[in-house]
Amino acid sequence: MKEWVRMPSYWLRDENDPPLARLRWIGQGRADQIAALAIYVVLVHHANDQPTARFPEQGWSDLTYSRLADITGFSRSKISGGLRVLEELGAIEIHRSGRSNNYYVVDFGQHGGWGKLPAKGLYTKDLQRIHAFHALRLRSRVELNALKVYLLIVALRNNATNYAFVAYDRIGDYTGINRNDVKPALSWLVTQALIQVDQGATALNQFSTMNMYRLRHLEPYKHRGTSGRELGAL
Repeated sequence: MKEWVRMPSYWLRDENDPPLARLRWIGQGRADQIAALAIYVVLVHHANDQPTARFPEQGWSDLTYSRLADITGFSRSKISGGLRVLEELGAIEIHRSGRSNNYYVVDFGQHGGWGKLPAKGLYTKDLQRIHAFHALRLRSRVELNALKVYLLIVALRNNATNYAFVAYDRIGDYTGINRNDVKPALSWLVTQALIQVDQGATALNQFSTMNMYRLRHLEPYKHRGTSGRELGAL
């Protein structure tokens, strides 16, 4: 498995109809929404990035429910519910053939409009499980918010600096998360070793700082400490 894979990001940055904001912690199916975002990560990890005899088009995965369950720790019912949510969002297409499914990650092969999604470092050494997803209990608004923020950071990350620079209010615009709920979501991501939060100076005044979000397991030697001078005041 590669250090990172390409994840479509245009759909996450649609300011007119931000898809992540459609996922809300109300009613039934809340756990399915958490499962959906985790499953999306896994499907992107296992999508073919080169044409194959079976899949001439990029972006296809034929992961079984059993394999998805091993990687995420989710039950079959939650996998089914999560896939349904992704299909309704337009993030994937499910092609059913008999008792098996093939999954297409929409816009996977699109030139531009993609972000680097950490891959190998998220898994156990045998590549059988993702630590953070096995920590999910699928019962908390914080978990849903955290996975929303994680995908947004992937989508907004600046490749030159290895950071995503986005204020709490903008996070709310893209994800529908209330401002007061952003910090707990970030804390969950930090606890699960998915991101690191650094502080950077801004051009506003000498005392002004802002959060800078760096994905763990992605270009680990490229950060504020090694490229601070190049970053300058934000």
